Amino acid sequence: MIRPRIALGIRAQLLLVLTVFLAIPWLGYEYVRELERFLRDAQERTLAGTAQAVATALHDRSGLFDVLETPLETLPSERASDDVAARPNTAVDTLASPEIAQILHGLSRTTARIWVVDREQHVLARAGSLKRPEPGSAGGAADTSRVGAWLDREVLQPLYAKVLQQPTEDFSDERAGRTVAAGKDLEGALAGILTIDRRPSADGKAIIVSAAHPIWVGDEVKGAVIVEETTNAVLAERNRAFARLFNIVLAALLVGSVALTLYASWLSSRIRRLRDEAEAAIDARGRVRRPLTGSNAGDEIGDLSRSFGSALARLTEYASYQEAMASRLSHELRTPIAVVRSSVDNLALQQLPADARIYIERAQQGLSRLANIITRITEATRLEEGLAEAEGERFDLARVIAGCVDGYRAAYPAQVFELQVPSGEVPYFGAPELIAQMLDKLCANAVEFATPGTPIVVALKREETGFRLSVGNEGPTLPPTMQGRLFDSMVSVREKRGDGEPHLGLGLYIVRLIAEFHGGRATAANRADVQGVTVSVVLPLVRAVR
Repeated sequence: MIRPRIALGIRAQLLLVLTVFLAIPWLGYEYVRELERFLRDAQERTLAGTAQAVATALHDRSGLFDVLETPLETLPSERASDDVAARPNTAVDTLASPEIAQILHGLSRTTARIWVVDREQHVLARAGSLKRPEPGSAGGAADTSRVGAWLDREVLQPLYAKVLQQPTEDFSDERAGRTVAAGKDLEGALAGILTIDRRPSADGKAIIVSAAHPIWVGDEVKGAVIVEETTNAVLAERNRAFARLFNIVLAALLVGSVALTLYASWLSSRIRRLRDEAEAAIDARGRVRRPLTGSNAGDEIGDLSRSFGSALARLTEYASYQEAMASRLSHELRTPIAVVRSSVDNLALQQLPADARIYIERAQQGLSRLANIITRITEATRLEEGLAEAEGERFDLARVIAGCVDGYRAAYPAQVFELQVPSGEVPYFGAPELIAQMLDKLCANAVEFATPGTPIVVALKREETGFRLSVGNEGPTLPPTMQGRLFDSMVSVREKRGDGEPHLGLGLYIVRLIAEFHGGRATAANRADVQGVTVSVVLPLVRAVR
């Protein structure tokens, strides 16, 4: 089973190769993810360092944890939460010693929140906020007229938003009040271990990273310092890095695609031009009509075109040699054949023994066959040369065919011919003698292959685009391998006959030459009932209106 081949042009192949570079965005995305992991590790180390610094400042200071006298219930958490949210991020909200407030004020970070709690999870102090102030929109209108800014804002950023998680300050903070819910970080710190924890916000819109460090007074853990921060800064930095990297990759891919497409189009146009010139240099019969002009380019395509031109020139010389060889051979052989024939004829007139006359007769038969071969070769050669000078005239095509069939009935008395032509005149412009010669070859071919006692049908039919002249006979069918080569020169499907009559395969070749001279084509196919062969010649109507 032959699988169909998928044909891809040079442009398609280069663009297919370009798809390999689509791995660059994936590699960039992996790089950005690695950068995000690095930033997260750095954030955790920073929070742990801040928690350790605050806890170190509070170590071995037991007095700071004995001043809490105000019951927790007397301080409404919601109101306190609102008050703290309204303050600057550096403000310290304290319920205990002012010393803790001073320490936190010096160590607090604007992007983090610091808690100081005792073992009963009472909040002693709090500083900072998890929510950053919304960025201003100043300067955003300056780039609205630029195409790049519009493309980034309207196309790329919405695309990135679908791929990457976007940071948001609109999230629910369950630790915004004056109480701290127990978590892994606080439990670990109260157990005396520096603990780092990640947890989603109550609504899942943000990830909060916390580091809790125990506060030691002697050998006892008196409380813990909790430092919290969202990953919004890390996400924002990751998204900016990804956007910058992807913009560069996208621009490179776009420029590369356009450049490769233009380059492939240029190469394809040169190759197609070379193909068209090569096809135009050779006609349908394989003859060189004009030389191929080689390109002066110094690349491989230019070298290929010059090689084609050189090969075509050598083929032209060889074809000219072959075309002239038949006429030269026929001319050169006629004289020695005439000498041999005259000598054999003179020997036949002499008194020779009976056994010697047998050899004389065989020599005469061989000379007749040789002369017949030369005649046929000469006929084909003269026809090819004479077609260029043949002149057309207006004549009745049906009448010419009918006259030829009448002659065949006299020439082949044992063969039945059936004629099917339209009634009335069939005007046509062409060479009537060539049409008659073509029909001679068709009918001679049909007589040789026809089963004895079966008719040969000669039919002329009008078609939409011309006339179809067909000659059909009952007999052996065409081999499948020969149907496309039947009208080539020196091709024959005849079996060797006992009388030694040579078959050069020039009959149907002459039919093809005459059909192409009239602008038509010759075809051969097995009959519908697979009992014989029909050879048809289609003559175009353009000859009838000439």
